[in-house]
Amino acid sequence: MPSCCSSQDAFPKKNSGNLFRLVVYAGPTGGHLFPAQSFSEGFRKQFPHSRIDLVTSFRGKGLVASMPTGIFQSVYYLPEFGLPGGLSWQALKPFFMVPYLFFRSFFLFRKIKPHLCVGFGSFVAYPGMMMAHWLGIPTLIHEQNMIPGKATQWLAPHVDVVAESFERTKFSKKIKKTFTVGLPLRSQIINAQKNSCSGSLSRSFTVLVMGGSQGSRGLNTIVTDVFEKLSHEERAKIVVIHTAGKFDQEWVTKRYQELNLAYEVYSFYGSMNELFQRADLVICRAGANTLFELAAFGLPALVIPYPHAGGHQKYNAISFSEHGSLLFHEENSDAKIWLELHLKKFMKEPGLLEDMAKAMEKLAKPFAVEKLIEIAGSLIKEK
Repeated sequence: MPSCCSSQDAFPKKNSGNLFRLVVYAGPTGGHLFPAQSFSEGFRKQFPHSRIDLVTSFRGKGLVASMPTGIFQSVYYLPEFGLPGGLSWQALKPFFMVPYLFFRSFFLFRKIKPHLCVGFGSFVAYPGMMMAHWLGIPTLIHEQNMIPGKATQWLAPHVDVVAESFERTKFSKKIKKTFTVGLPLRSQIINAQKNSCSGSLSRSFTVLVMGGSQGSRGLNTIVTDVFEKLSHEERAKIVVIHTAGKFDQEWVTKRYQELNLAYEVYSFYGSMNELFQRADLVICRAGANTLFELAAFGLPALVIPYPHAGGHQKYNAISFSEHGSLLFHEENSDAKIWLELHLKKFMKEPGLLEDMAKAMEKLAKPFAVEKLIEIAGSLIKEK
């Protein structure tokens, strides 16, 4: 196999029953890979003899390694590329890389002969999904965010079906078929939600701080600064659980030690459902995966959307806030004042969170995986 790719084989060569062959494309972050994992887990459960191959980039290798074994027959890791601005070698790199990846996709399809290609966003998906379209292979993409990324915007008019997480996702061009399904959640989240008890398992007011799968320096700084402004009496009433990312774990831990807070700090936590069941309030970004996981557990949130990457998280937050399930504020000079105000209010009167929790729970889409699999099955049959 070429040096640009690597493969993990863990699949019997002889199968019986419904044998479908799928190629799944996903970007290297949790926002893309987790929905791809969820869909593939569900498809594998319903059609256990199918072949599912995953294509992502090398940056996603750590997250793929943390997934349960047996979901994918092979995992192909592509080089990193995108569309950086300015005049530089990095800006020219995609123009050399994309044609090569189109050829790689063609030969991958000749080898696997897929019945369906499914894309979960980022530039990783673009060459393969377009090649599938040109070859007449059925195509389905799932968009996680209210504002689609560039690669998805370019692909949407050409694929057979687009599935969206949010109603009225803002696509820039007309597309053939659209279905609102919600965001496919991992089985461990769904199963834990079904078995969870209502209310926090902790007597203290427990605040869960989530920076996403890569961590978030901006959010970590804002939150720790706000906790420092609390009085000693207020700090004594709370427990903080913080997923800070591998680069910030050390200094965030030291900061909480200095503040004499009851805390748990993790670089990354693989079983977030365990933390969700302990939380009274969540402080987080507005990634689609995060919001729909909170909806599954009915957890109210104070949200500071990630200000970069096109600002798409702001629109995710707006969509949820319109239903009263969360409060949000942009990351600017007033964010600390806003967060301190609401945190103190909810600590003093936790009953105020009940209506937000009920509104959040109504936004849950527990059957997103099943709906996406149904769409995938229909596409395979049609073609």
